Parts: sequence; C-alpha cells; structure tokens
Amino acid sequence: MSRRSLDFALVAALEREVRGIVRGWRRRMVEGLPLYESENAVVICAGTGARRARQASQALLEKYTPKLLISIGYAGSCDASTVPGSVLVPARVVDSATGQQMKTAFGCGCLVTLDKVAGSGLKQCSAARYSAQAVDMEAFGVAEAAESSGAEFLAIKAVSDGAEEDLDFLGPFIRPDGFAIAPFLVHIMFRPALWPKVAQLQRGSKLASQALTEAVNFCLKDCPSFAEQNRENASRHIKGE
Repeated sequence: MSRRSLDFALVAALEREVRGIVRGWRRRMVEGLPLYESENAVVICAGTGARRARQASQALLEKYTPKLLISIGYAGSCDASTVPGSVLVPARVVDSATGQQMKTAFGCGCLVTLDKVAGSGLKQCSAARYSAQAVDMEAFGVAEAAESSGAEFLAIKAVSDGAEEDLDFLGPFIRPDGFAIAPFLVHIMFRPALWPKVAQLQRGSKLASQALTEAVNFCLKDCPSFAEQNRENASRHIKGE
C-alpha cells in the first residue's frame, strides 16, 4: 500500500456499519482487515475494541496523510432524548477505564468509550459520571492515535440502542474480529425471552445505519458545512436552547 495524501481516514468496527457509506468504493484486504478507498477518503474496519481501533488508525496514519481522522459507527444512548437513529458528533471522548478525555475538532456533547457492551446500568453510570450522551467501544482508541501523530480527530456516531436497552446478553458473542453470529443464533434459538430485544436492536441498527450513512456522506462531501452545522448545535447546547 503506497503512501497517499487523502482528506479523510475513517475507522469503523464492522463492515455492516459502513455498507451504505462505501457503496461503489474499491475494497481490498490489508493485513486481514477490510479497507475501502474512494478519491478523497479511506475506510478501514478494524474489529471491536479501542485497542484494535488504535492499531488500525496508526496503520492508516502511516500509509496516508489524512487531514481528518474520524471514528465512525454505532453507539448506545445514555439519555432518553438520544433515540435510535440519532447522530452524535461529540465535542469530547472519554476513556471509561482511566477517565482521560480528549477533544474533537468540533461537535457537541460527550461520548464515552467502554471495554464491554453496555447494559442500561453502565449507560446510566456514564451519563452520571461524564454527562455522556452515548457510549461506544472504539472512539478513544482512534483519538489516541490521532493525538500521537498530530492529526485532527472527529467522531461521528449513530445511536443503535436506547438508554433503557440492556445488551449484556450480546457480551459473550462480541469478539475482537467481529460478532460471532452463528453461536449467537444458536443461543437465542432456545431463549424466546430474548427475541423481542433482538428485534428491537435490529430496528435500531437499521435506523442507525441510515443516519450514519447520511451524516458521514455529508461530512465527506462538504466538511466545512458539516462542521458549521455542528458548531451551531454546540452553541445552542451551551445556551440551553
């Protein structure tokens, strides 16, 4: 992979999160990870967790010189007003393990990166401790890579599950390289009590996919306008409007 200069480098966890974004882009595998390229952007699907996100980000930064390094993907809501299909462009991201915080290029609110799938209790804790609007598992790793290289950092997250949704039952099937779908399907086959939760998450994920695709495409097409819109959102938030 020869070195190129691009406007944007984006890091996601799973390919299913970015299908709408990378439609028509060139796909190839780089060190076992799916990578998509367009004329001005590259997307890598790093797998689950902050460590993998950080490593993939560092690889992109070594091979490209992006103007903006962006963490994209799904997130879980921490408050009732942030419903599935909402988009969060946070002003800061927090590592839940250490409490360390990093600012983004622009945005409003707070995103907390966890080391596990969040149940409602963990979401409430993140809201109470950090005033978080949402939680994810990767953004802080991308932020660390950006800071170490001097690159500008941004996060664009779409909410897939509400604040009261408990996703603890997904934990055993979250693997660093993705989601273990076959064992999960066997697990829920004999647990009908989980079926409504799975159906609800599927609906939320569909809304999140649509919202993420629209937001990221807007950013890639007209980043100055996207930034201005989110700066205005931040200003209204500060004023309490």
